[in-house]
Amino acid sequence: MPLLPALAAALPLLLAAQTIEEQEWHLDALDVYSAQARARGDGVVVAVIDSGVDAKHPDLAGRVLPGTGFGRSKGTDGTTDVDGHGTGMAGIIAATGKGGGALGIAPGAKILPIASADEKEQFGLDVVADSIRWAADHGAKVVNMSLGFSSSMTPSLVKAVNYAIERDVVLVAATGNEGKEVSAPANINGVIAVAGTNRAGKPWASSNVGADTVLAAPAEGIVTTAPEGVYASGYAEMDGTSAASAIVSGVAALVRAEHPEMPAKDVVNALISTATDLAEPGRDATTGFGMVNPMGALTAKLPPVERNPLLPAPAPPPAQPTPTLAAQRPQRQPADLSDRLPFVAAVAGGTAVMTALLIALPAIRSRRPKPVSGPGTPPTPW
Repeated sequence: MPLLPALAAALPLLLAAQTIEEQEWHLDALDVYSAQARARGDGVVVAVIDSGVDAKHPDLAGRVLPGTGFGRSKGTDGTTDVDGHGTGMAGIIAATGKGGGALGIAPGAKILPIASADEKEQFGLDVVADSIRWAADHGAKVVNMSLGFSSSMTPSLVKAVNYAIERDVVLVAATGNEGKEVSAPANINGVIAVAGTNRAGKPWASSNVGADTVLAAPAEGIVTTAPEGVYASGYAEMDGTSAASAIVSGVAALVRAEHPEMPAKDVVNALISTATDLAEPGRDATTGFGMVNPMGALTAKLPPVERNPLLPAPAPPPAQPTPTLAAQRPQRQPADLSDRLPFVAAVAGGTAVMTALLIALPAIRSRRPKPVSGPGTPPTPW
């Protein structure tokens, strides 16, 4: 039999012999195994603001903490998932890889699920803001937001991001999947905005990009966990910057585990300083500072930074006016205090800083994942 037809005939058998972990091409592409030899995320809590996480999935057993719910999910603890998206993100971050199943970037980390869908099974800006604050108040050291809004950021969302940054949290968000501008909350200062790459290490065509892009990570054909109620095999393959964001969140968890005393600002600096350039030298709109580099971030020896490098420099204090000659001249004091008239300050109308708000469009997540067969069987095509 000629060689090519023979290979074609053998391909289904080769795929059938692959475990789910072996189908996770991004693990080898990012040299994750070398990084896991140094750290596995132990002691780090990663909040996943999403559709909830299936805590009963075999690959997430013992990894999912009781969380909470907002919007439509209010009153739940976040440990169920009828959509599948949140479980997929949790698997990319912290799946244990037992029995040939999915392996996450940081399998020693714990997942704090925050189910944040509203009554229309979408995400709301204010709901996400509440979720960020809740995560910061309940032990999260990394927050993954594989979601986005194509509307302007709101004051409540910006305040929530700043609240979490002040509490030493690393915030990671997907740029979006429409080939447009970076979505919110990824476009907020201080958040690691993650764009996608394909199997060849080139920019993923549908990734949102722009000046706010910070890092890039694989976003094409990412195999991960799924609730069996959504996909019978318990696994799915997805495309999207949602997956790229989860990968970077996993790497951030590795760094925080390896350097538990390192402040979030220095973790962010390590991630961006060690990224592998993919395009023009330095930061660019398509891939930011470059591809996330787990081993580089873990082993970098960098001096501490004064502040999160993704925040703008503080404004200088306003210059004090030079006193005029009249102001410098000593003033004659009245002979009798009774000569002074009372000083009355009158304010007419006052002033206000106005912020324009736009109606939030539905949140953008990964493209609908396709099911993947369990260990020992080939992945199901589109």
